[in-house]
Amino acid sequence: MIISKKRINSIDFIDDFENKEFLIGLRITNNELTKLNIKSFEEGLAIEPSPKFGVNCRKNTNGYSYPDKKQDKVYRYITTIEWNLKDWGGYEHSGYSDIYRYAYPKVEIDPTNIEFILRTDDKGNEYIIANFSDTYNKDKVKLIINMFLEIFGFCELFDQGYNLLKSSNKIKRCNWEILPKGIKIDSLMCKKCKNNSDENKKSFEEYRFDTIESYNPSDIFCGTGGFTGYFAFIFDNICCLECNYYGNATYIIPRKGWEQISKFSKSELLNSNDIIAKITHTSGWTTEFSKLMKKYC
Repeated sequence: MIISKKRINSIDFIDDFENKEFLIGLRITNNELTKLNIKSFEEGLAIEPSPKFGVNCRKNTNGYSYPDKKQDKVYRYITTIEWNLKDWGGYEHSGYSDIYRYAYPKVEIDPTNIEFILRTDDKGNEYIIANFSDTYNKDKVKLIINMFLEIFGFCELFDQGYNLLKSSNKIKRCNWEILPKGIKIDSLMCKKCKNNSDENKKSFEEYRFDTIESYNPSDIFCGTGGFTGYFAFIFDNICCLECNYYGNATYIIPRKGWEQISKFSKSELLNSNDIIAKITHTSGWTTEFSKLMKKYC
């Protein structure tokens, strides 16, 4: 069954599949790998689609939230802004402040972190298949189909009789690309990867990157796929994962084995015992980050 449109709002049309196992994906016939930034086909290779593709891929990677208007408004954190002022003596002062206001409570929806895996069938045909088996979960099925549609413009549903080979290899993930040694991540690079946001948010993110770079990391890696927007800063004892998408957090993991740890999906990483610390992007970020750098570097 082939689905070809911009998006779907209902999945009632898949009721014929409900009592069967089925796969969501597509057969590779053109430049589908190029769209995922994969250079060549490799059986078992998995990649989480980049959030830059659209709203469904962003929900898959970052999760999402919405206001619960059934509840009373509460006084809660909204954002962090930069401020600048001059005192009576003409001296300039600056800093960052958290903004709170009365608003509806947020309902936070966790990311699904669905990955696409490269597979082959018994005739040697190549496929991109969603790594997902809970086909009774209609919300996730709808999300996956819409992810394919916003990336490729179409997808297919394959029933259980479709003979895809089961890979004997473990899933291989490619989440990072090393940047040239000694490169400095300037503000232009940060701005290029960001969503639309106001100048205060941009300043705060540029400030965090400048702060991390001031500790002289030995190497810097650039994230791909589901880690688009993330950079891995390598220090003597730790690895710092920082994201230039507003509203995320900084993650500190051990340097030893960081490559393997970062091959987890994001949900696996968040639940891993290997995370040393998570620092939220609020005005207290500098203090918390400085404490950790003094402790481990």
